[in-house]
Formats: sequence, structure tokens, C-alpha cells
Amino acid sequence: MVTEYIDRNYREHLTLDILAAASHGSPYHLHRIFKRVTGMTTVAYIQQTRITQAKKQLSATAKTVSEIAHDAGFFNIPYFITLFKKTTGLTPAEYRRADDPNYKGDQQ
Repeated sequence: MVTEYIDRNYREHLTLDILAAASHGSPYHLHRIFKRVTGMTTVAYIQQTRITQAKKQLSATAKTVSEIAHDAGFFNIPYFITLFKKTTGLTPAEYRRADDPNYKGDQQ
């Protein structure tokens, strides 16, 4: 299924056309079916997957926010920070501090 493809390839540049080709269907059909099955668009699912991966890394590693953003498939750091805050209510640095109060330094 397409969700499995996204889960395996979230670091890559993913578009509706790429996902449709991977699922051997049309972009229009994929968009309709994906939203009906998951309740969200492909873009929203990709963003959710990337933010989830970033949260895991913020909690488990000392990588910089930029490194984590890149590892999660975001290549525009300000966009990553904005989307992360919109999704979680915290910036990545705030999330890291909330998860580990002993963490030293904001690495944005």
C-alpha cells in the first residue's frame, strides 16, 4: 500500500505523481482513494510521518535540529520548524527541552 511506501521513503522527495507511479495508478485516483481510506491527504500523511520521525530523533539523539530535519526529509529548515510548531505546539528545541529537562543548549 502507499502508506508503506511513504513509511519506507519519507526521506525522499515525494509527490502525488511519484506515489501514483509507485502504486501503478493515476494521481487523481490515488488522491481520492488515499483520502477515503486514511482520512487525510498524501501530503498530510507524509508530513505526519516526517514529524513523527523528527520527534523520535529529538528524543533519542543529540543531532542538531538541522540534521534531524534533513534526516526526516525536510530540506527547508524554517519550514520544518514552522510545521513542527504547528503540529506539536512547540519548536523542535522546546520539544527537546520538554522531553529532556537536562538537555544543554538549543541546537537550531
